[in-house]
Amino acid sequence: MSAGKQRKTGGSAAAAADKVRAILEAAEQSAADLRAEAAEEIEAQLTRAQAAAERLSARADQIERSLEGLAGTVRDELSALKSDLEELRAVSERVGATRGEAEETAPVVEEEPAFEEAAAEEPAPPAASPAQPPAPAADGHEGARVIALNMALNGSSRDETARYLAENFELEDPEALLDEVYARVSG
Repeated sequence: MSAGKQRKTGGSAAAAADKVRAILEAAEQSAADLRAEAAEEIEAQLTRAQAAAERLSARADQIERSLEGLAGTVRDELSALKSDLEELRAVSERVGATRGEAEETAPVVEEEPAFEEAAAEEPAPPAASPAQPPAPAADGHEGARVIALNMALNGSSRDETARYLAENFELEDPEALLDEVYARVSG
């Protein structure tokens, strides 16, 4: 081969090598750019995911606090209801004991025909309905409150309870008592 041909071939080889180098550099730069874009996209996605996780965590904490408050309220209401039921049992026991004592100490009276005739002319007092407790032996605000609570829990209307209390108790402020009882039952 001649020297001119070698230079031409050597020059072509050098030019081809330069082109390959330029292509490789461009490919490396393109790969570096793609890696940088991918890293930026991954970082943006991680930031969004972290923000969403923080929002969900804050919401879970809020729900937990709400449930703890609700559980506290339910505990308080159950405690108050339990106290009222214990009070109702105590009043019922006192009423039962008072009735038993009254029956034991009541004198036995032989009925006379004239008394039976007079009793037949007067209408008999209405029997207490199953939803209403019998009238207590003694008047008292506490007994009236317990009976009103029992009637409310048994589904008696406020008017029905008010009538019963008016007929069987002498209360200074029956409306306040009814407000308290029906607020507790509906609350």
